[in-house]
Amino acid sequence: MKGIWIARAQNLKRKPLVLLTMTFMTVVLAYVLSGGVGGQQAIFITNDHSKTSSDVLDKLKYLEDYSFHPLSKTELEEKIEGDPDLIGVLLTESTYTVLSSAETDVVRNVSLVIEAAYNEMAFEKRIVEVGGRDKWNEVNRILDDEEAFEIEISAMNEKQTFRYDGALQSLFGYMLFFVFYTISTNVQFILEDKRTGVWNRLKLASISRTKLYFGHLSFSFLIGFLQMLLVLLVFRFIVETNMYGAFSEIIIISSIYVLLVLAISLIIISLAKTVSQSGVVVSLLAVAFAMLGGAYWPLEIVQSEGLLNMKWLSPIYYAMEALKRVTIYGETLSAVSAYLWMMLLLAATFIAGGIYLLEKKTERGHSSE
Repeated sequence: MKGIWIARAQNLKRKPLVLLTMTFMTVVLAYVLSGGVGGQQAIFITNDHSKTSSDVLDKLKYLEDYSFHPLSKTELEEKIEGDPDLIGVLLTESTYTVLSSAETDVVRNVSLVIEAAYNEMAFEKRIVEVGGRDKWNEVNRILDDEEAFEIEISAMNEKQTFRYDGALQSLFGYMLFFVFYTISTNVQFILEDKRTGVWNRLKLASISRTKLYFGHLSFSFLIGFLQMLLVLLVFRFIVETNMYGAFSEIIIISSIYVLLVLAISLIIISLAKTVSQSGVVVSLLAVAFAMLGGAYWPLEIVQSEGLLNMKWLSPIYYAMEALKRVTIYGETLSAVSAYLWMMLLLAATFIAGGIYLLEKKTERGHSSE
């Protein structure tokens, strides 16, 4: 196994482009799409001066991720028309309108934030109508209690509200997406060694198949894990992204995800005839998994029932959900154990199946000769 690691390390030294590119792309895209270091997204806003819209505007001013700049309706329309990249919001008594040239992640997030503010105002109004202002003050004190608030949110987040952290959405999403390419490229060396005869020569040198597979797979696991670890360290200690005190939990979940991607890559090369063919399959699957698994956008804003029903097919979904829940929802590893066990079960199944299919392919190759 030591010899395999040395050979693979030398190959990586000669051709480090995939690892460096995937790591660089993860850092850059996650950084840019999350708004950079401590930056606030500027939102230009106007209202009809009704009580509800004024109260909503007051609530929005305290948000940390966005900087709301009040303008008159005429000024807002002129500003948005002059620069299509800007985002404007028009608040009225009962609804709101987001003015933007494109339906971006930021636009969707702003809509969710404003929707939540309107819902909170409606909730407050209903409580006051039923129990008076004192009752609302009592409810408000309960909601301010962190422990009670966490329990309430955890119980209702699937249908009514969800928490969103743009920085972590971008970081986790692109990290899980790009490591798929890195690991798959490394696992392809098994297929290449079998094609060139290196695999058989190593077997003739009294190296068992178990050691051959373990050597290749463990090296691929290490490379994928180091890529994710490097990205996480950059965002934790340099970009200073808030990880809600769950850095160790993120590392554990990431390592399990790497194992699952490793297993899927093994299945892909066991079914592909050539390295180039497996590369095409990897590219198609990576994008599909990212779309279905919530890497590009939160699944909570997806309206298509068809896409939501297919989320279970994506390995990214399990990792993404586990990562979000231990960070922005403050849950423990035991609380997300269903996702972790599912990833481990799939990984074990795919590794066993991949090795079996590879050996069958090798036997068929020998018999045809």
